[in-house]
Amino acid sequence: MRSQPDGTACLCRALARPESMTELSPRQWEGTVAAARETSLLGTLWHLAVLAGIHGQLPTKPAQHLLGGYRLSQHNAEALRWELQILDQGLLTKLPPAIALKGAAYLLAELPNAPGRVANDLDLLFPRDQVEQAESLLFFEGWNTTHHDEYDQRYYRQWMHELPPLQHHKRGTTLDLHHNILPETFKVRTDATPLITQATSVPGSWRFKTLAPTHLVLHSVVHLFSETEWDRGLRDLYDIHTLVTHFVSQQGDSFWSKLLDEAEQLRIGWLLERAIACCQARLLTPVPNEAQQHLKAHALSKPFQAANRQLFLHGLNTRNSHTPRTDALARGLLFLRGHYLKMPLPLLTRHLFHKAFLAKEPETPQSDDRGPETHG
Repeated sequence: MRSQPDGTACLCRALARPESMTELSPRQWEGTVAAARETSLLGTLWHLAVLAGIHGQLPTKPAQHLLGGYRLSQHNAEALRWELQILDQGLLTKLPPAIALKGAAYLLAELPNAPGRVANDLDLLFPRDQVEQAESLLFFEGWNTTHHDEYDQRYYRQWMHELPPLQHHKRGTTLDLHHNILPETFKVRTDATPLITQATSVPGSWRFKTLAPTHLVLHSVVHLFSETEWDRGLRDLYDIHTLVTHFVSQQGDSFWSKLLDEAEQLRIGWLLERAIACCQARLLTPVPNEAQQHLKAHALSKPFQAANRQLFLHGLNTRNSHTPRTDALARGLLFLRGHYLKMPLPLLTRHLFHKAFLAKEPETPQSDDRGPETHG
C-alpha cells in the first residue's frame, strides 16, 4: 500500500484542470505543494485558481503557499521588467532591436504563461554578426563575463548558440546573449534567419521584439527536449502546453499547420513530436487528428517508442512521485542524451575528458554557477 499520494500526478491534474484543486485531500495537497515548489509552479497554480474562480475555496495552508509563490513571481516580474527597461534605454539602442526570449518574452508579450512564472535569468537573441558587438556594448554598462577559463570561452563561442553568460557587477542579474536556439554542434543545424526576420513587436513602447508565435513554441520545445537538466521540466512543458492552446484559441487549427511547417523548415519536427506527446500525456493538451498523423511520421518505431515515451515522462516527474528510482535513472539517461545531441561523439568525449580532468578550479566562487552545459 502506497503511503504518500503522487504529488506529480496531482500537480499535472491541477495544471490541466484547475478545478481539481478543490478535490484534493490534505495529503494530496502536501505532495502537490512540494511538487509545485520544486518546479517553480506555485505562483502558476494560484493564478490558475484565480482564473477559475476557486481560490476562495482552497484550504488555508495550501492557499498561503500558492499565494506566496505568486507574490514572489510578481516581485520577479517587476525586477525583470526593470532590467529590461534599463537595457532598452542603454547602449543596445545602437543596434537593431534585440529579440527577448523565454521568460522575458512571455512577460513583454503578455502571454498567459507569464503570470506566476519565475524567470531565472534574462535571454536576448541577436543575429550572429551582432551578438559580440552587443556583448562589447554591455561591458560598458557594468556587465561582466562569468566564465574566464579559456576552454569555457572557446566552448561557448565556437560550439554553442550563445556567448558565455554575463552578470551585472552590482545587481547580480544574469544575461544570456544568443545567436541561435540550438548549438552549432547540435545533431541538426538550425538556420536562425527566419527566427530573426519574422520576429514581432510587443505591446507598449518597448524596442524589444519577440519570436513569432510558432517560433515561441518551437523555442520552448528545443529548450526542454534538447536539455541535459530536467529539474524544472514540468514548468517548461507547461509553457509549451499554454503557448499552443493560447495561439490555437487565437488562430484556430491553422496554427497547427503553421507550427508543423515551421518545425519541418527548422528540421526539428522530431523534437516537436516528443514534446506534444508529453503535453498530451501530462497536461491533456488537445491536438487535432491531422496534426497527430503528421507528427507520427517523426515517432520512433514501435519497439522503441514506448520506452522513449516513458523516458521523458519519468524525467518530468518531481521527487514527489511513486517511482523515484526509475525517475532518477530516466534523468541520468536524459542527461547523457542531451550531451549526445549537442556534440558529435568524438567532440563530446574530448569535452567531458577536459571537464573531468583538465578544467581548473575557479579562483573565487562565482554567483553564476552554471557549467557550460547548462543554459537558459
